Amino acid sequence: MKKRLIVKTILITLALVSLTGIFTQGSQAESPLEKGEQHFKTPEGPMIPVSREEIKVELFLMKEKKKDDKFLKGLFKEEKIDRVMIQYFRAGNPPKNIVLGRRIPADVGRMMIELAIHYNNGITHLVPEFRFYDHYAAFGNSSFDIQAQVPISTEDLNRLRDPSLSDEDFHVLFRSLTGEDKGVISYID
Repeated sequence: MKKRLIVKTILITLALVSLTGIFTQGSQAESPLEKGEQHFKTPEGPMIPVSREEIKVELFLMKEKKKDDKFLKGLFKEEKIDRVMIQYFRAGNPPKNIVLGRRIPADVGRMMIELAIHYNNGITHLVPEFRFYDHYAAFGNSSFDIQAQVPISTEDLNRLRDPSLSDEDFHVLFRSLTGEDKGVISYID
């Protein structure tokens, strides 16, 4: 009888200790920086742009722009970017966002901004770089909820359009506008 009581006491003690560990572990709050680090890492070293042949471009346009398909593909072909996919929304308008991978050359990034302004009636949101591959560029992408995008003002968008920005400066500015440079993105709780 005494052995049973001792075993029962040991089992109850172990159960309580393990439950206490679970509850205290779940209640420790993470700092926003810690949360951000779970989602992405700060780029290290110099920004080395991908070659034009490696760049993957996706454009999401309203169906009324279908007549410009050949022109747009030719425009990218002149830039030696062959991996281009254009999709058309059957109804409504695509989101006014832009996605630029962290190794997209600044001149391609600026060209994408200009095309998005013309073909999608502007840009109101940026999608953080860490969400996509380094060689990926797109606008009008509906893969993300509006809460997973970062709003951008016209003034900040004009700063990105500055032709004097180097590849490195362009992406440093892009990351500062999304909050990636501080390790905290505005939509991460």
